[in-house]
Amino acid sequence: MYLESPLQSWGLRSRWDVRDSGDEPSKSGVIGLLGCALGYGVGDPYLQELDKSLRMGVRVERAGRKITDYHTVTGIMRTADGGLKGSDQDPNTIVSPRTYLQDAAFLVALEGDTSVLHSCAEALQNPRWPVYLGRKACVPSRPVFQELTDAYANMHDALRRYPWLQRSPHDKPPERLRCVLEDDAGGHIRSDKIRVNRARMYQNRLVRIDWVPCPRVVPAWATDPQPLGAEES
Repeated sequence: MYLESPLQSWGLRSRWDVRDSGDEPSKSGVIGLLGCALGYGVGDPYLQELDKSLRMGVRVERAGRKITDYHTVTGIMRTADGGLKGSDQDPNTIVSPRTYLQDAAFLVALEGDTSVLHSCAEALQNPRWPVYLGRKACVPSRPVFQELTDAYANMHDALRRYPWLQRSPHDKPPERLRCVLEDDAGGHIRSDKIRVNRARMYQNRLVRIDWVPCPRVVPAWATDPQPLGAEES
């Protein structure tokens, strides 16, 4: 998967009015994106099973920069299912600061059962519901699905060797790229493991952080999202 948009937001500690964003896509956010494509709503037990069946790694193609929106909420609002919430009699206005990643891009590798990966790949190319990058306002600027392949030994190998997409001739490739990989022996914690519950609380997930040299550079403007082939080791 290739996640690119003018704005993305991957909340890790978002509670009530203050909405933060992590530095890379959260697993709960990516599973939610897949849930939209597959047609599973919030709270569906299948999302928890999907989380358990897939391991995720992220390569930061462009880190972007964080911006915070001064956001206010008041009156009656439309809900995702087409209903309404709130009251026009309530004079209170909620101030809700919301953090976004601006001009960021990420390569996301998923590892798991072949049948599950095929189902996700098909859904991403023909989604049941619109997909978004963390929040509904964050529309992808290009197709999310990148490639389904067995050309790599494992997830780490894919993130190490998959070509870096250059947006323009003026886009200078970085010397190295940061990777965040799901690893039961990892030394870093992400609170983004989906567990279906009323409070929408998540469990911790262990990850490791690696840095890899920038692989082969491919001009993105000269190719459509399609198999690009593995970088020779």
